[in-house]
Amino acid sequence: MRFIPSLLTLAVCSSFSIQANEAEAFIERIRVQGDFRQQSVQQVAGSIAIVGEQDVKRTSAQHLDDLLSQFANVNFSAGASRGRYIQMRGIGERSEFVDTINPSVGILIDGIDYSGLGISGISDLAQLEVFRGPEASRFGANALAGMLNLTSKGPTATPEGKLSATLANYDSRQLAAQFSNSINQQLGYSLSLEQQNSDGFIDNAFLNRDDTNNIDEFTGRFKLRYQPMDTLALQLVTHFVDQDNGYDAFSLDRNRTTLSDQPGQDQIRSKAIALQADYSALRFATLQAQLSWLTADSDYGFDEDWSYVGIHPDEYSTTDRYLRTRDQLTLDYRFISTPEGKLGNSDWVFGLYAANKSFDLTRQFWNWDLWQADSFVSSLSRSNAALYGELTTPFSAGWSLVSGLRLERYDDDYSDSSGNAIKNHDTMWGAKLSLNYQVNPQALVYLLASRGYKAGGVNGDALAKAADDNLSELNSKASFKPETLYNAEFGVKGSALDQSITARVAAFYMWRDDMQVKGWLNPDSGPQFAGFIDNAGSGRNYGIEMENRLQLHPQLALFLSASWLKTKLGNYITLDEENFSGREQAQAPRFSYSVATDWYITEALTFNLSLQGKDAFFYSDGHNARSSRYELLGARLSYQLANWELALWTRNALDQDIGVRGFYFGNDPRDGYQSHVYEQFAEPRRFGASASYQF
Repeated sequence: MRFIPSLLTLAVCSSFSIQANEAEAFIERIRVQGDFRQQSVQQVAGSIAIVGEQDVKRTSAQHLDDLLSQFANVNFSAGASRGRYIQMRGIGERSEFVDTINPSVGILIDGIDYSGLGISGISDLAQLEVFRGPEASRFGANALAGMLNLTSKGPTATPEGKLSATLANYDSRQLAAQFSNSINQQLGYSLSLEQQNSDGFIDNAFLNRDDTNNIDEFTGRFKLRYQPMDTLALQLVTHFVDQDNGYDAFSLDRNRTTLSDQPGQDQIRSKAIALQADYSALRFATLQAQLSWLTADSDYGFDEDWSYVGIHPDEYSTTDRYLRTRDQLTLDYRFISTPEGKLGNSDWVFGLYAANKSFDLTRQFWNWDLWQADSFVSSLSRSNAALYGELTTPFSAGWSLVSGLRLERYDDDYSDSSGNAIKNHDTMWGAKLSLNYQVNPQALVYLLASRGYKAGGVNGDALAKAADDNLSELNSKASFKPETLYNAEFGVKGSALDQSITARVAAFYMWRDDMQVKGWLNPDSGPQFAGFIDNAGSGRNYGIEMENRLQLHPQLALFLSASWLKTKLGNYITLDEENFSGREQAQAPRFSYSVATDWYITEALTFNLSLQGKDAFFYSDGHNARSSRYELLGARLSYQLANWELALWTRNALDQDIGVRGFYFGNDPRDGYQSHVYEQFAEPRRFGASASYQF
């Protein structure tokens, strides 16, 4: 803990070293798109990290997974072909099987809610914002622990285009194209297309194949912007994603060689459309509105025994498959005050939000009671309605008070093939109160208190299996309650006039009430088990995170992010009577860091080096299996020639096995089903070459 005051002192000193009368001309131009007023990141209270196109190049990132290691106090888990579940400050889900969950960390792409679906292509990334800590007043129930807000590139006034291609080991290929232009002064458009393919990083020894965990993803995005008058701008956004990935990730030998005779799949096909409007003719406020629709069909399944018929006399051979359909319609109206519309001297925001979402599931599995293949069908319809607002009241000498409130109601209608029909509803509220001292346009000191929430739900898997004598204890786990998160935070942001130093530091303490945790009941450690979401009494998460940029030399820049995190489970005893009270929470590494450099050797030649590290962490709140501490080393050498850029790169150059999902149970008949830690690993050593042409 001794280093925390030192970090805060560094940030405070760098903030106050900026001369207020000169800073106006050098305001950092990075603006937070997810904020109500799109201010500079140095003027928004809260722990926010921002990534742009250059940051993606630095680590040769091709997917969201490749970016997340750059951020302090951000982690992810897979359990699918991609890292779909994100944790911030130790809070977030790790999987979704039967029961529909309200994500603790949401994902927005161009304002459309992709929470729980993940992100495929990022080749057209304009900006990615990482909001850490509860953001209920901005984003609602999907931002209990934070939010990822991704903005893709949009229409431009003049023709702009880019073609890029990448070849890498494991037979990996990526092709991407973007083009944007304006037809006239009123109408503009942009189009981006991307295709990724790879054999994946698994060898299936039984089938003698190296592509059972393959990647095959297509992403298309189109934007059409129309401005019929100076006071009205309309934008149509359309997305299409076709993911046809394999899923064969867990090995009985606990390595990258599997024995599955029926490898699984991780397929998603989604379509989305949004209509956005910005109307500024009102005297008192600007109106911003968005109507969006998304539909997604997914097929997720795996070889449950991870082996083949004939491996052992005590074997079993089953598969598990989840067919999901998701439809959602959301509407968001927001009024943002103009200078003429202030309440006294206070700026304000008032918004209305409504959403209707449906989640339909068909699970195909082996029923051990009936000793035959079976299916389970469930349907959840959820309606949300919310009112939200924010008030910014300035005081003298740079002081201001920002207060926000969101009141949200959800109504659930659940039914399943086991005859259960349950209606749930609740009214939740989130808030924030921030006392800010704006030293100058590029330096901010803030003290923040916020409250976040996430919805409860129904444990359909537990209800369906509770009739079994071995699983009768599941009767007590029919549903789970909403979770509430309280956050207290102190932060400092500052940057020098010439941008040679940028420093952001935040220290936080969070209290989780009725925290939702994943529980499992596995009687006799056999193949029959059931998962459910439980409520632990409470939890504590506190720590610090920092991000710095140093221009050490006109040709050399250093980027540093680091975090320290301490977590604790409250009163939590599992159905198996294991006591985890007071233990660290899952997916919450004690420390993480990222160091990167940009070395401009010549005007044309650039060398990037990056190192990310993360401490060990527990894989679950219901067992004590842990990951291993790891370091990720990456490098990139690029050459710019007119409109061409050529690059050679490597990721995970040290070839470390990095766990992104872990279980603890017995699944190997060859050793009598003894319990082991089974892990899914991230990518091994990667190397490749990329070329792009910009016009």
